[in-house]
This record gives sequence, structure tokens and C-alpha cells, in this order.
Amino acid sequence: MEKYIIILSILFVSCSDTIDFVPTDSYNELAVWENEQSVNLYINSFYRIFNEYFIFGNKPIGGDATMADGLTDIAKYSSNSPGEGTANLIMTQDGYTSVAANHFSVWANTYAWNRRILEFLEDLKKYSAKFPEPVRLRMEAEVRFFRAYIYFLNYRSHGPFIIKNSLSDPVEMSVNSEKECWDFIEADFDFASTHLPAAWAINTDDGRVTKWAALAMKARAMLYAERWQKAADAAKKVIDEGGFELEANYSDIFLNDKRRKSKEHILVKKYKYTNGLFHGMDEMIAPSGDIQGKGGRLCPTQELVDAFFMGNGAEFSSSSLFDSTMYQNRESRFYATILYNGANWKGRKIQTWVGENATEGNGLDRFLPYNSSPYPNTTVTGYYFRKLGDETNLNFDLAYRKSDQDCVEIRLAEVYLILAEAYINLNRKMEAEQWVLKVRNRSLQQDIVTLKSDLKAELVKERMLELALEGHRFWDLRRWKLAANVLHGKKFHGAKITKLSNGKLKYDRVEVDINTRIYPERFDRFPYPISELNNNSKITTQPNGW
Repeated sequence: MEKYIIILSILFVSCSDTIDFVPTDSYNELAVWENEQSVNLYINSFYRIFNEYFIFGNKPIGGDATMADGLTDIAKYSSNSPGEGTANLIMTQDGYTSVAANHFSVWANTYAWNRRILEFLEDLKKYSAKFPEPVRLRMEAEVRFFRAYIYFLNYRSHGPFIIKNSLSDPVEMSVNSEKECWDFIEADFDFASTHLPAAWAINTDDGRVTKWAALAMKARAMLYAERWQKAADAAKKVIDEGGFELEANYSDIFLNDKRRKSKEHILVKKYKYTNGLFHGMDEMIAPSGDIQGKGGRLCPTQELVDAFFMGNGAEFSSSSLFDSTMYQNRESRFYATILYNGANWKGRKIQTWVGENATEGNGLDRFLPYNSSPYPNTTVTGYYFRKLGDETNLNFDLAYRKSDQDCVEIRLAEVYLILAEAYINLNRKMEAEQWVLKVRNRSLQQDIVTLKSDLKAELVKERMLELALEGHRFWDLRRWKLAANVLHGKKFHGAKITKLSNGKLKYDRVEVDINTRIYPERFDRFPYPISELNNNSKITTQPNGW
């Protein structure tokens, strides 16, 4: 039977815009390998992996549309129902995640993508004489980047996996060792960083993976592998040679008009609504006052609000008055991340208050207690996320999920923090401190010159704040073995604001969880699919007590 390959075409758009990857047609094998342009179209199909697993995708935790931060202490999903409220069910109902219903499973999709990648690589060998060596190596590097990325996600969820490196590999194979798995991921990222270009043409190929994306992703992967020197080396190379810079203002990283030109971005998924490329982030996080019946699905907790520093670098005191003064004189990341009662937003003030009685009514963005409605579509914490929301789009039809903010997968500040963590573990603490300070001082009104003596705790908090809502908190707590301590047996909080009949506002710290959170030890490694055990006699038991 003749093999056919679905390929994707590039939609060229105007200056300052970017490529789009959209399905068009099917071509037979000879047509696909006819020239470099047609092979590039084939390679475009692998960018769908980003559509699935980046934080704006439909599987950011592996097998579910839940955003990982919603599983933690920093964000709360407002719904208590499957789908919109899956995160709450995962983290409060023991057994809701199981071998049969694993919301974190990347396994099957990894091997589906891996088969397509192997088909590409084997055909590339067959037709290698058609292309100059630099072009052939670039093609291989681009596709091996995706293999490293999807295998990294597989390891993050399941731990050691089966390395399938040939289409002729048998169905039944044993799980490889930890070392073999990380060696395999590292080798692919190394090949990609060696042979990918440092940059692509902005008007036509912006958004493709680069040498620096491969090195940054290698640094992230080596952090998970606890290969500290390799993580440090990859991060330092990006910092020293990549030409990236921290934005002077934290909010500029995520402003829509800055997204296409930020010097901090290393790997970004591009969107443009007018080309049919959009997502549902605003529908997820927008204040309910933007469009009634939508928004408010994922909200910041009081724990996140309290964690941000004061503008002078001092810790916020939880013993401070619980009123509007807690929003004053905070660091700039607070204002770029959190929408609170009275904050400016789209030419109006956020109103999360509820009236003491019917006469007072309710604020436009009113608070509802968690569990009072299966789909409240408004805040249950008293807060909304400003970060990642698009304040410039005043007429977005959120009901149709038409948001086109670019999705920043990895940026320079994360690389700084990767380097700092690696240095802490290499006992190079003075150097580590300087990289944490570079990140923190950007958001303070005045620079601080030293951190507390527990640099690991400082690093943990810095990642919590700097990378909030970027999909790291759950995985960070898990790999640090802190998840049970931070999450298990806890209830998290919000601010209920009541407008009294005299017009004054009364603030109450309230629990936003009905049931206590759980984090069973087995969550440190999620199970293999039942189908793998049924079809592979080389795997006879599940890991970690599943």
C-alpha cells in the first residue's frame, strides 16, 4: 500500500506577524520529499504538539485541559464539576485519578507522535541525497527537538519509559533505566541545539524552534534529571550567547503588543485571531464583568496574593490588616499578576464585592462562595488573574474562545532561575544568589543586595511568583518532594468583600475549599496505561503503588 502523509502548509501573513500551521492536503511520499519546501511543510505537522501541551493547549497536564497551577496553592478553579472543575476533584477525591482515569497520562500520545517522528527520520535517511548536509541536519534537528520534548513530558508524568528508536522495535519491550531515558532526551536536545538555526526569518518562520529553544529546554529537562552541571552549562550558554534580555517591566513580557518583539522570549507559540489561530485563555481567566456568564474559571488564591513582596523587597506580613491596604505598595509582579477589588481594568474598576442586602446589589465581578454553583463563571477567591489576560481587546467575544495572546513556553527569567537552582545544588551559592536577585530586583522599587540564608527556600518562592500561571508550580513542588507538605491536608483561601449598607467595605478571609486537599505519595509518579500492561508482558507491575 502506498504511504500517504498528512502535511501542513505555512500561511504567510503580513509583516510583524507570524506563520500559521494549518492542515491542507495529503501528498504521496515522493511528493513530500521532492524539495526542501515540501519537507518543511511535513515538519510543520509536529508543531501540533505545542497546541496540545503548552499551557494554552488542550492537554497541559498530560491528558486533560486542566492548567497545572490550578492543582496547587496559588490558583483555584471555580467549578466543582467534571471538566471545568476537574482540578478540584483530582485534589480532593482520593481515587478520582486512577490507572483507568489518569488525567496526567502522556504515554499513548508520546508513542503515537514517536511513530510519526520515526517515520520521518527513516524517510529522511532514504532521501538524504536530495538535500545538502546542513539542510538535512537542520531537518533532523527540528524533528528530534519534538521527540525530546514529548519524551520529557512522558518522563515528567510517568518516570522511566520505553525508548522506541526504530519502527522495527517489537511491541513488547522493557522500561529503560532512568539514566538511559535522560541520556536519550539529552542527546536529542544536544543534536537540536547543534544543528538548528539561532533564529528564523521573522516574517515567515517566526515561531519555529531554534538553537536557543533547544538549549533552554535541555536546561529545564536536566533540572528534572538532577544533572546540575549540565543544566547550568545549557542555561549559561543561553544567557551568555543567545542575545536575550530581561524586559525592564515585568508586565511587558505578557502585553499583547509586546509579545511579538520581547527580547525575553525564547520559545513562543504564536496566535493570530484573524488567521483563525486563537485559544480560550480570556474565557478562562477574565473578570466576569467583561462578559456575564463567562470568565472567572481559574482565580488566584489569597496564598498567592500574600506571597508577593512589598515594593521595597520586604515580606508581606500576614498579620497586616485584612482590608484594601494589603494591596498597597506591593512589588510590580503583584500588580501585573493579580486583579483585586478596585484595580484598574479595561477602563473601569474591578468590583468583586457582594452587597450586604438586596438594596446594595453586587459588584460587576462579584464573588460567589465555592460550591454554591456548579459553574459559577465568576471568582470564588475574590481575585482574578491579570497575567496572561489581554487587556487591549475590549470587544473580544469570549463566548467563542477568540483570544490570540501568544503563549510563552520558556523565557529568559526561567533560565536565570534554572541556573540559580543548578548552582545551589552545585554548592555555588554566591553565584546562585546573584541570579535570583536579577529576577527579583526587576520587580522591586529598589534593589536588594542579599537574600535570606536559606537559598533553596528563596528559589522556591521566586519560582512561585515569577512563573505564576505559567504551568510550573505543581511540577516544581512534586520534583522537590514538597507537594505533600504544601498541599496535603490543606484548605486555601480568598477574600470575601461585603459592601455594607453604610457604603463601607468589609473584608473577610474565607476558605475556598470545601474538602481538604490531598496529595497521595503515589502522585510522585503516575501510572502506565492499562493497555500497556495488557499488551506488553515486559511490564508486569505499576510504579509507586498504583
